[in-house]
Amino acid sequence: MGPKLVRRFAILALVAAALPAAAEDARELLVESEARHRSQSQDYAGELTVTTREGKVRKKAWRSHREGYAGDARLLIRFLDPPEVRGVGFLSLARAGKNPDQWLYLPSMKRERRIASQDREASFVGTDFNYEDMEEFDHTKYEVELKGEESVGGEPCWIIAARPKEKSLYERRLLALRKTNLYLARIESFRAGEKEPAKRLELGDIAQVEGHWVARRMVMRDQKKGSHTEVVLKELGFDRPQPADRFTLQNLNREEAD
Repeated sequence: MGPKLVRRFAILALVAAALPAAAEDARELLVESEARHRSQSQDYAGELTVTTREGKVRKKAWRSHREGYAGDARLLIRFLDPPEVRGVGFLSLARAGKNPDQWLYLPSMKRERRIASQDREASFVGTDFNYEDMEEFDHTKYEVELKGEESVGGEPCWIIAARPKEKSLYERRLLALRKTNLYLARIESFRAGEKEPAKRLELGDIAQVEGHWVARRMVMRDQKKGSHTEVVLKELGFDRPQPADRFTLQNLNREEAD
């Protein structure tokens, strides 16, 4: 074996040895991030603005309640305004290692509709979020790898590649994790075979509320449609007891929007 070939094998061996370390480092960062930011519950009032490529603006308001976090999260959203969406409800119940169970309640139908797997790409109530985008990121459902560092919004961040273990609309995601507090600053979602992200979620106005770091402003950008949806979180509260029946289909079917 010649010197060049020996050197080539040595380089390949070094790269192979580094890959598990990168994956391990990425997992450790995400585990620590979840440990730091896990809360028993989160409540907020959301102001939502959808802006099309042409500049047309639509506004909506909702109230959100979450119990648990990431892989065990239970989420209920109820739209408050405008009148045509008032009372519309959304329920998402996490399942370990699987996609969550999701339902949408429409007052005009007087019943809930289960979100089937083929509907996960559909727009969530006219926004730039689809139903998969509404899931909380759960690192245990992904193979992850540390890719490097980047400044995002003026903050130094770790960049982590995440590839889903289960069926997904996206082939991979790139996460930007702030070094200062291990809070997500951005998520880019890529379709199969595409080099540019289909969606970009930007998390801003990150501050501490009741001892928890939280992004009080989120912007989802649909790169192909050229539209974006901004969500501003108000009346934030953490770790408050939730009613026993809040995250149930029976409660979803109520038309309360207070």
